[in-house]
Parts: sequence; structure tokens; C-alpha cells
Amino acid sequence: MNKLKLLIVEGNTKEENVNFNIAGCVPQSQNFKLHIKKLEPNSEIDIVEPIDDNSISKILSSIKKYDGVVLTGSTLRLNKDVKEIKKHVEFAKTCFKHEKKIFGACWGLQVTVIAAGGKCRVAQNGPHIGIAHDIKLTEEGKKHKIYSTKPEKFTTPAFNYDEVEIPPKNSILLASDKINKFQALHFYIGKSEVWGLQYHPEIPYDYMIKLIKHRSKGMLEKKVFKNQDEINQHVNSIEKAKLNLSDELRTIELKNWLNYLKN
Repeated sequence: MNKLKLLIVEGNTKEENVNFNIAGCVPQSQNFKLHIKKLEPNSEIDIVEPIDDNSISKILSSIKKYDGVVLTGSTLRLNKDVKEIKKHVEFAKTCFKHEKKIFGACWGLQVTVIAAGGKCRVAQNGPHIGIAHDIKLTEEGKKHKIYSTKPEKFTTPAFNYDEVEIPPKNSILLASDKINKFQALHFYIGKSEVWGLQYHPEIPYDYMIKLIKHRSKGMLEKKVFKNQDEINQHVNSIEKAKLNLSDELRTIELKNWLNYLKN
């Protein structure tokens, strides 16, 4: 397979992507596209927004042509009963009816879990704010293609308030950390195969720092941080972590998935 044909599912609403723009960040789908293009310059990539019925209808008529589907992160919360979320879950279920290989990051993992009959909840041990420390591979994770050449323990960009509570049946746990047990899952559902991560190998730390600074007021109001000094200390710790994480190491999971599609 010389040229991959990929579909990226944008997790955020148009309104939320305006906020990302104000923060100095491109939409999640565009960020994924940029990273995939660096790894696979010849790939053909389309972007779909599940809340846009016209966008969905165009994609569904040609969904068979895609070699893989990427579900991005989002600020939407799966514990809310709103139409935007229902449309994301229904689109994932539609993908399951086709022979698709799916890569889900953060919200993308959670959407596929819900669509496959699992459950998600507010993270019981608190959120990851821009970074996840010391994710450890399970024995199954050490053998899985997604983690080929990845260290058995690593720190990586992450931003999530929710987590998987009950994975779909026959899921394989690939990685965990002290905050989220289900940091990485592999499962089959319908005709599809899902590689899902609770963290963000496709997002650099600089992007995360911009989001933290943009959301600092809201996080103080929600008491995620005690004060601005605590936020500044957290940002400084991410700046230090950035020195130890090359782009090549950060994006190994995405690179391995793209290689898997070609084989």
C-alpha cells in the first residue's frame, strides 16, 4: 500500500475550535493531520465532523475507501446527554459496521468504548493536565505492535478529566498509570479493530502549555489548582519534561499504527 487514505473525526464543535484558535492552537483534527503528514507525506486525509449532518452524509457514501479512521480528543464529556455526543457515538457505531482500523486518542478512546458497550466516568484519581507521568506497559502492551520501540515506562502529553470505567468485552489492557488504569486498550468490535489511548502522542507539550494558560481561569474556579503560582509551577514542570521527549519518541504509537495499516 503506497498511499494511505485516512479519515480524521474532529472531536470538538466549531465553537470550541474558536477557543482553541484563541489559545493559539489548531483544531485537534488539523493537528493530527499535520503529524500524519510528517510521518506519511503521501497520505490522503479527509476530516469529518459528526455533528454536521451534511459532512456525515458525504463521508458515509464513500467510507469503504479509507484504510483507517482516527478519532481525536475533545472537550466534550461523555457523561452529558447532549446531541453532539450522541452523534459521535453513533458515527463510531457506523464505523464498526465496516472493516475499519481505528486509532482513538483520549476522547476518541472513550467514544469507541461507549459505542462498543463499555462505560466511562469522571476520573476517580483526578485529571491529567497536560502531562501523564510514568505510564507503564502491561505484559500484553510490551508485545503489542503499537508499542514497538517504545520504552516500558514513559511520560507523555495528556489532558483528560474522564476515564474508561469498564472496557468492552475481550479488551486487552496495554498500559496504565497511577491516575488511569486504562491508559491503552486494544479490542475488536463488529468488523473493526481499535487501538485506543487515553493520552495524546499527537500533541506536543507546547500545545498543552498553551491550553493550560488559556484555561487557567476556569481551572482556578473549578479548584483544579489552588492558585496561579501552582499553575505556573505545573507549567514549569512540563517545560522540563519537554526537554526529555523528542517528537520521534512521542509519536511512536501513531507511527506504528500507520505502519500497521500498510502491512
